[in-house]
Amino acid sequence: MKFGGSVLEGGAAILRAAKAIRRESSLGHKILVVASAMKGTTDKLLSTAKTISPDISAEATDHIITLGEEESVRLMTTALRSLGLDAVEVTPNSAYWPIVTDETFGDANPLLEECRKRTEEKIMPLLREGRIPVVCGFVGRSLSGKTTTIGRGGSDTTAVLLANCLGADELVLVKDVAGIYSADPDKVSDAKPIEGLEAEEAYILSSTGAKVLHSKVFKYKPERLRIRIVSNNGKLTEGGTVIHGKIPELQVESYKRPIIMITMIGNILENPEAITEISQRIMKKDARILSLVVDEQAVILYVDGDPLEVLREAHNSVNPKNNLRAVTDSEGLCLISIKGGDLGATPGMIQRATAPLAAKGINIYGLLTNFTHNSISVLVKWDRATEALKSIRKALGVN
Repeated sequence: MKFGGSVLEGGAAILRAAKAIRRESSLGHKILVVASAMKGTTDKLLSTAKTISPDISAEATDHIITLGEEESVRLMTTALRSLGLDAVEVTPNSAYWPIVTDETFGDANPLLEECRKRTEEKIMPLLREGRIPVVCGFVGRSLSGKTTTIGRGGSDTTAVLLANCLGADELVLVKDVAGIYSADPDKVSDAKPIEGLEAEEAYILSSTGAKVLHSKVFKYKPERLRIRIVSNNGKLTEGGTVIHGKIPELQVESYKRPIIMITMIGNILENPEAITEISQRIMKKDARILSLVVDEQAVILYVDGDPLEVLREAHNSVNPKNNLRAVTDSEGLCLISIKGGDLGATPGMIQRATAPLAAKGINIYGLLTNFTHNSISVLVKWDRATEALKSIRKALGVN
């Protein structure tokens, strides 16, 4: 169970959280608790540090701001003990510390296998003894013993990482909202709570602005682990939003048939209804629009269909009313898609995918990126598709 800073606003809130943990423990659950810094603490520590030393290093900053999580852990442990529970403080300097990272201060990367090993050695025995480990979220420790932080959404990342290493059945994220809604309830008054989501759906929402869950957590979520998002207003293991499954592993695949790229010159933005007209015309010819790109100069469509019929239908939409002046086509293209993994959080993926094509003299006729949907697509000539596919797979380490 992970308690966010927004639900740890002071002594009364911490005691309330501790009582909820006691209630779940009494039902026979083995529980590990991850605690965030109390609301506003991290920002206050960071502001104070920068006031003292405007040029403070990232390493020194990490060392200071983790004091907020240590404070929460000590207070939560005290609250649990006051209720008769055998709680154990797990801070970076304790003998039980399990989270090991590299030394990318401010956004450190957990070393999964080392975390797994230490979790098994140090945390699992506590749970078997019926004790409740209370672990600092957001915080890491490098192999050389330096304090690190693991970036935005860090406490959620800590929680899902430990749930992974423990083989937990469920991770409960206790927040100030009772789950994920159909829209931001602060902006849309009739937003409805969502009972369940697949991991890929939740990833897309978190990547496109949903503030409840950080997309980074999906990197460590195993398929069997349920993630439940709830508020501290009832039973923590019921209700809320439950996230199932996992985002797919990194894949590189080619579309099964050659496609055509239609380029229509003109500013269609002044008449957006024309996009609907063009799409309907093309689809009437049993063609499928795979992607569409619009700007002030042109409309580009990538279509699976008969090249001549698609071109003719597109040309039928070229007229002054639609602000379109001419159309051209490129036939026999192959769409190669890179999907899954954590593309949006992995710097340099476009360069890694396209550099081997340039090295082999393979021209790219289109590049489509949608990191919110976790995908990159490149278009090359059909007769060089096999070569391009092998090159990209090799560069990305995909079989």
